[in-house]
Formats: sequence, structure tokens, C-alpha cells
Amino acid sequence: NLESYPMIALATPIRKSVERLSQFPVAFDWLRWILEGGFINHRRLIARNFPSPPKRVLDCGCGTGIYASSFPSESYTGIDLSPKYIERARRCYPEYRFKVMDATALNFENESFDAVIVSGVIHHLPNIDSQRLLSEVWRVLRPGGHLLLWEDVPTRSRLNIIGQLVHQLDVGEHIREGDAYAELLLPLFDVESMAAMRSGFMDYIT
Repeated sequence: NLESYPMIALATPIRKSVERLSQFPVAFDWLRWILEGGFINHRRLIARNFPSPPKRVLDCGCGTGIYASSFPSESYTGIDLSPKYIERARRCYPEYRFKVMDATALNFENESFDAVIVSGVIHHLPNIDSQRLLSEVWRVLRPGGHLLLWEDVPTRSRLNIIGQLVHQLDVGEHIREGDAYAELLLPLFDVESMAAMRSGFMDYIT
């Protein structure tokens, strides 16, 4: 319980600082890289789920395109709501396709993609917007397509003080237990598997 730690008294001003930092993609990526162990387990998860690259993959909430290089450039499309993040992604990965777009209202034809990635997006959204996003993902996936999703869950270990503090400061206000994410998915998707994942100090369900 973080209430026993004096640092929690600074949570509100620190959180405001984190929100301001998130407006600077380079600095925010650097911070996330440290907290998440270089995204090593994220990349392993992608490689495990896509041993053969999909012909058409959509990265919903791609940020600065940190997972783009996991796929061939001709197969990948990344979208994000933030023009600043998309601008950074285009500079870092000029051979890849990136678009500024709202994931709850995708500007793609039905069955446009063989696979979709949603990473750390839904914990920013209330249930109604999460359902809209997932409905759009379902619409643009071809029959038999694959959704790979991983989202923040409450910190599992009481000894992981940094993870607990980061969740106190996270700008995502809808961090859920794993079962709650499954409930959002089940009306549209067959959930093949769910597993815990640790990434640096952060805990996920995938």
C-alpha cells in the first residue's frame, strides 16, 4: 500500500509533471524505455505471436512507432491520436506508414488487416470507448485475423514499489484486472489465451 510511503504525498504534482513530459515524445520514450526494461518482453511477445509476418498489420495507438521494426515496412500501418507522436514516428521510421487517427473511428475498409496490435491503449479509456475501439478492430480484421492486445494491470508484487508508484502517476485512469479486459473482448472475439507479462517494473495481461 503506497499510503505508507512519504513519496505518495508528491503524487499529484509528479503526475502533472508526467503529463507534461508525455507531450515530448523523445523524453517520454526514454522514460518508458527505462521503466519497461527496453521493451524486450514486448518484442518477444510480438515475435512469439507472429512467427511469420502478417501481410497487413495495424498498430492501434502506435505512439512513436516503437514496434514498427518488428514487421516488414510494406505490411505495417501505425495510427495514433497524437500528431506529435506520429511526426516522431515518421522521422524515426520513414519507410513505414503512419496516420493520425482515432482508434474508436478507424478510417479503413472492412476486413483491411490480417492482424491488429493494441498495446497500452484501453487502460486510458472508459468501458464505452474501449468497446467502440474493439468494435472497430473487429470490423477491420479479416475473418480469422489475429488481435494481439496487452494492457496494464495493477502491480502484482507488493515489493515492486516503483511499479506501484508509476501506476499512481499513470495518465491512464482505467487500469483493470485481467478479467475485466476479457469481459470487454468476449462479445466480439474468441480469447485464445491470457497470460501475465512483466516488462521492467510494469505488469501486463496479454
